[in-house]
Amino acid sequence: MKKLNAELGKMGLVLFPMVLQPFLNFCFLLLVARRAPMEEYGGLALSIVLMSLIVGFADLGLRDYLLSKSAIRRGLSTGENLLVPSGLGFLVLASLSVAYTQYLGDADIALALLLCALPEAAAFGILQRCLFFHYQREDQLVRFSTLDAFHKSAPFAIKLLVFWFTGELVLAVGCGALLALLSYFCWFYLTCLRSGTFLSRELKPFRSLIAMLRLWRAWLPFTVSFFAFFLYFGSDRILVEALLGAESLAVYTAAYSFIALGQIVVTAFWSLYMPRISRGDQVFSLRKFVTLAMALSLGMVAGYQVFARYLFDHFYPDGYAEGALILSVMSAFFIFRLVNVVFEMHWVARDRYATFVRMRVGCGLVSVVLNVLCIPVYGLIAPALVVILCEALLCLFILGSEWRWRRTPPAIDAPGLIDKVL
Repeated sequence: MKKLNAELGKMGLVLFPMVLQPFLNFCFLLLVARRAPMEEYGGLALSIVLMSLIVGFADLGLRDYLLSKSAIRRGLSTGENLLVPSGLGFLVLASLSVAYTQYLGDADIALALLLCALPEAAAFGILQRCLFFHYQREDQLVRFSTLDAFHKSAPFAIKLLVFWFTGELVLAVGCGALLALLSYFCWFYLTCLRSGTFLSRELKPFRSLIAMLRLWRAWLPFTVSFFAFFLYFGSDRILVEALLGAESLAVYTAAYSFIALGQIVVTAFWSLYMPRISRGDQVFSLRKFVTLAMALSLGMVAGYQVFARYLFDHFYPDGYAEGALILSVMSAFFIFRLVNVVFEMHWVARDRYATFVRMRVGCGLVSVVLNVLCIPVYGLIAPALVVILCEALLCLFILGSEWRWRRTPPAIDAPGLIDKVL
């Protein structure tokens, strides 16, 4: 019991710096929902989803690949191999996102909000990835996480203050985005460019870009991994906006913003235990890990039920009332989410992550198909049910694979037979 309490205490310490930025973002969304029309809130929600797409895919998965043993062995782990392709990826994705909001988006304000937010996307999608890469190479990731928490939080604090005093949503988003770009550029310049170790001595950006594009087979799995995650936690909001309109997206996002706060617990769980499991530390047995995850999950779901029933309407205006039901239903997804994370951590340590990614992509594609078919018929409750169904399906795939692997007999060494053959 003492060990369990100690681990929960460590999780709380890990959780605090991670909570700051999402909490400020949540407060900003809440303030916008209470002061702005629903269509503007829906446009903001769409711009945030597209921002997450740009930030997530801008580096093409190269950051994680360049930190791998394979890239280090090949001598590819240099800053320009990340910086240049990330710049190109950002330009392509930003152009596609702007085109989508201009020609296909339902909310007119979404285009202005996205354009104002692009400096922030550049800060997070390019500069922040390069800083993470630099600190990871220097084995100073703990220091990076602490600094990054405050650099990420400042833009959201500015957005909150500007909108509070002016009521101008586009101005607030633009001010926060410019501060993010300035903050991260100063940090990047002082830490990376002046260090002399981030870039190689023979800097050839074009050759670096061509070399990385030719190695697409090596870094593509990292990109696919994020794509699978986006199919779960991003595509549903784009489909809601496309099929039902900006006001429906506003209601759905009101519920989703509370789910995003719960996701912080999942991230803290991963950040605390993944490095230790990778090193081979026996923190708990797999069975105890699963039990702990289920206990946390059930506690979170129970808390969400109470909040949705008694407190949700105190946070959001009457027009968002349907969000309480969506929140109550969608929270059940945590029952499977934390358990899946436990197995994911152990699979990464056992070099089985490729199998997990294939399962995640399959479930993500099922999610998209079901949402396309069900959202026009059943409305906003459909994506809430689909995310639970697909996470449960992933859990079944994982448990099925675990059962097969445990039934497969281990390879039998036969040294006597080998000696006879030799």
